Amino acid sequence: MTREPSNHRPRRRRQWAAACALAATLAMTGCGAMPRSGPVHKVVEPTTEAQEQPARYTPATPQTGASAQEIVEGFLTAGVGAQDDYAVARQYLTPQLANTWKPDTRVLVYKGEPSTVPRLSDGQYRTSLEVGAERSANGVLEQQPEGTTRVLDFTLTSVDGQWRISEAPDGVIVPFDDFPEIFKAYTLYFFDDDYGRLVPDPRWFAERSTVPTAMVRELLAGPAAHLDGAVTSALPGGATLARSAVPVSDGTASVDLNLAQFDPADVERGKRMEQQLEASLQGVPAVDTVELSINDAPVETSGSDRDEPVREVTVPNRQIGVSHNQLAFYQGGQTELINDVPLSGDAQIVRPGMDQAMENFGWVGGAGGAVFTAAQGESPVQRWSGEDLTRPSFDIQGWVWGSGADGVVHAARTDADDDAITVAADWLADDRVAGLRISREGNRALIVTTNEGQDRSNVWLSGIVRDESGRPTELKQGNLVAADVDVDTVQWISGTEFVTTALGENGNSQPRQYSVSGSNEALPSLVGVTSLAGGNGSTAIYGAAEGNLYLLTGSSWSQQSDNVTDTAFAG
Repeated sequence: MTREPSNHRPRRRRQWAAACALAATLAMTGCGAMPRSGPVHKVVEPTTEAQEQPARYTPATPQTGASAQEIVEGFLTAGVGAQDDYAVARQYLTPQLANTWKPDTRVLVYKGEPSTVPRLSDGQYRTSLEVGAERSANGVLEQQPEGTTRVLDFTLTSVDGQWRISEAPDGVIVPFDDFPEIFKAYTLYFFDDDYGRLVPDPRWFAERSTVPTAMVRELLAGPAAHLDGAVTSALPGGATLARSAVPVSDGTASVDLNLAQFDPADVERGKRMEQQLEASLQGVPAVDTVELSINDAPVETSGSDRDEPVREVTVPNRQIGVSHNQLAFYQGGQTELINDVPLSGDAQIVRPGMDQAMENFGWVGGAGGAVFTAAQGESPVQRWSGEDLTRPSFDIQGWVWGSGADGVVHAARTDADDDAITVAADWLADDRVAGLRISREGNRALIVTTNEGQDRSNVWLSGIVRDESGRPTELKQGNLVAADVDVDTVQWISGTEFVTTALGENGNSQPRQYSVSGSNEALPSLVGVTSLAGGNGSTAIYGAAEGNLYLLTGSSWSQQSDNVTDTAFAG
């Protein structure tokens, strides 16, 4: 369970507490709020997946003689009852609307209590609510800035002497305490351009026996909007499910597709499809393997010599940092100066970075006005300049990235001295970019933006679009994975998790560990933290403070070195 620290900095306490209330709750898989009405029942679904989940909520059905306002409020409360395609919620609707209402269109995850009031016309009501996050029809969850509200309008009519709703918006509302009890994050996987690495695309689905079917439908529909053009699917857009469900029996999910012009002899294509389905569906506890059929015939993949795609790209355990104003490697308590990168005597190095091969390095000039890169044994080259520049981030495709106060995103080849290019990201034009880190497979970017006063930040996940040569051309409009938070740095620790904190403050900073699906948890605070580094997983999180390097060990920070600081893992 997440917890709020007691010593937040006062000037940011309000924004932080409000913004984290929803996201922290999403991490709570063991506790949830009770429904607003009706009893709680244990509902046993016919899958292992459902049996391992907490008790389902069963809301109350409409009461005889209920007022129009009570019907509206009961309908809204029934959004916690996803069983049988929201059968209870449909009882509050007229028969006509019950057949056409689409509950899965969106889920508004709200804070506080909704307010329902009558409008001027008889039988019309309006509900206002504060929304902390919104789940779209395709399962993507996006956090919402503090103070975001939604208005829902309803029209009621009499059916056999009882009020029923005849007009209502599609979708349901769910209290943020209840959301992680009713919905669960599952990871869909797509490929990079070479089909060699998997790229995660988390989605939230109501915990029902239909989850495998919903996952396959979304795989066939393609990646989330913020990854469109940045990833590749082995499942063609024209493919459809041949039957209404994806049954699971004895650990095997049977996926039957209709696909025109599929050649059964193309075992490599079939294998890629099978790998993508299996990587995704194995996230369902009841699924171990996938049995794929296309056009009523089993897909034969035994003749394929295709390797399994890489699901998790890791980084070397060695870090780069600064020791006595020189670049240095750090690993396991030992510091080694990098002497074959010639620097002028008055050079100042901050925010260093390096590539996966640990042969190309980058840093920000001491005045913070320029980014330099250098290969081992070669002189530094200035790549771009600006104000408050981010730590250089190296992708696996051979590019170094960065941004700054103007929101312009730069990228340059590490194997050439060519001028840096500008990567299109118009949606960042009015923001200050405080942090930018490329994911380890190279298809996504985490971006921290701050407001003018630099007292509130947002963290975005954006897909990287590249041309045929691998040159980055665009950062897609990002999905908001953390809103109105008190951070100005971000570091990956895996393909689906990252850590953040606020830097440069004299008081306690509150690092947090996030999932790109939207959940997070607080990490132990660290006084005066000046940098944060993330390696492979939660056991490799380092922070620098007051000239010392610390390792997060359980519930505390353990000092590792007083000889190196400002460290970063490759990437």
